[in-house]
Amino acid sequence: MIKNLRQLKEYTAARFLREFKRKNWTRGGLKTSLEKIDRTGSIDCVTGSGHPHTARTAGNVATITHLRRHLSACVREHEAHFEDKF
Repeated sequence: MIKNLRQLKEYTAARFLREFKRKNWTRGGLKTSLEKIDRTGSIDCVTGSGHPHTARTAGNVATITHLRRHLSACVREHEAHFEDKF
């Protein structure tokens, strides 16, 4: 409905706020949504946006766990934070 009103009747954020007073919309949120509608024709998320699904693979988690343990061992061995060594 928002998309149709924007594209067909050129509703602005202020007009949406006036006509839909019971909605808890903010002007900034509406502006962002309307800009996205103007740019892409939809308010749906774009496929491929955000973090890749492979970011938390078992291999990556194991690698980070190993690096954390190694860093903790270095800190204990030198009795200081690693930032202090630079």
